[in-house]
Amino acid sequence: DAASMFALIVAASAGARVAPSTAPRAPAARKATGAVAVPAKTARGASLVRRADNLINGNVSGSAESVAGLGGDIGARDATAGEIESGFNAKSIGEADTEHILKVPEGIRDITELFKRSCVSLDGTEGQLEESQKLVYQKQVADWKIRKVDGHEVLRREYRTANKEDAQEVINRLSTVAECENKKVDSFIEGPGVRIEIWSKAVNGLHMNDFILAAKIDKLDLSDKVVKKPPNVFLV
Repeated sequence: DAASMFALIVAASAGARVAPSTAPRAPAARKATGAVAVPAKTARGASLVRRADNLINGNVSGSAESVAGLGGDIGARDATAGEIESGFNAKSIGEADTEHILKVPEGIRDITELFKRSCVSLDGTEGQLEESQKLVYQKQVADWKIRKVDGHEVLRREYRTANKEDAQEVINRLSTVAECENKKVDSFIEGPGVRIEIWSKAVNGLHMNDFILAAKIDKLDLSDKVVKKPPNVFLV
C-alpha cells in the first residue's frame, strides 16, 4: 500500500539495507555442451626459439626441405641427415665458399648444349631472338659479346695472335667450321690478332644458329696459334 511504499523510500534514502520483498530469480540453467580445451599460453617468442633449435639440430621436416629445394629459403644451415644420405653434394659444382650451381643431368645436356646441335636453314620468315633468349644462349658462349654493327646485332670475339700469318690460320679454321654448318663468319685482321663476327642475314640480326656456331668454334683447339693475354699484375 502507499504507507509501505513510503517507508521503503525513506529507508533507502537513509542508506539502510532493505531486504528484497521477493527472492532473486535463479539464473537460467545453461545447456550442457562438450568441454572446450583452452590452449595453454606459451612464452612470447617460444615458437621462434623452437624453430631455430630445430634448424640448428637438423630437425627439418620433409615439407620444409621440399620448399627449400623448390626455391624456398630457410636460411643458412648445416645439411640435414636426409640431405646427406641423398648425396646432394654430388649434384653440385663448387666448393664450400663458392656459389653452388646444380649440375645439369646428362640427358638434358645432350639436348640443351649448343655445340651438340646443328644449324637450321632459314627462309627469311624467322624472327630474331628475343632479348631473354639471347641472354640464355650467351651464357654458353661467354667469350662472345653481343654488339651492334650497321644497324644489326652480331656476336663478336677477338683472338690475339703473334703475327698476321697466325691470324689468317685462325680465320681458315673458323671458316671451315662455319662452312660445315652452311654459315660464314666475318673476319678482320687487326694488328696482332683477328676479330670474328657472326650474324644471320636472313633475320638481319641474331638467330639461334649464330650461338650454335659460336659454341662449336669454342671447341676448336687454337692454342698453337692464339696468344693468351697476360694477366693484369697489381703491385701493392
